[in-house]
Amino acid sequence: KNTLGEAHPSTLVSMNNLANSVEKQGRYEEAEGLHRRCLEALKTALGEAHPSTLDSINNLALAVVLQGRYEEAKELLRECIEAKKNVLGEAHPSTLKSMEFLAMVVSQQGR
Repeated sequence: KNTLGEAHPSTLVSMNNLANSVEKQGRYEEAEGLHRRCLEALKTALGEAHPSTLDSINNLALAVVLQGRYEEAKELLRECIEAKKNVLGEAHPSTLKSMEFLAMVVSQQGR
């Protein structure tokens, strides 16, 4: 980050990888913060509709759902799915993956 800057693609990949590693250690709140920082940097660097930005929303939703905040996660996923439909198409694997994740979140709530 100090050498390349926060908006450099390599920095963003590293930030996302760090967030995922922290998440795997069960440090969900910390992971959420890292995912939020990564998402904001991606929005600035690549734009809100870039596939990497949209994948970052999906990652943030996972950190949120792992903390039991299902409604917030569902809202993030709905936003992500709509944007992916517009950018990638409804049948794109990434769109379908986000739709599946939303269905899993809903089913975890017993709905």
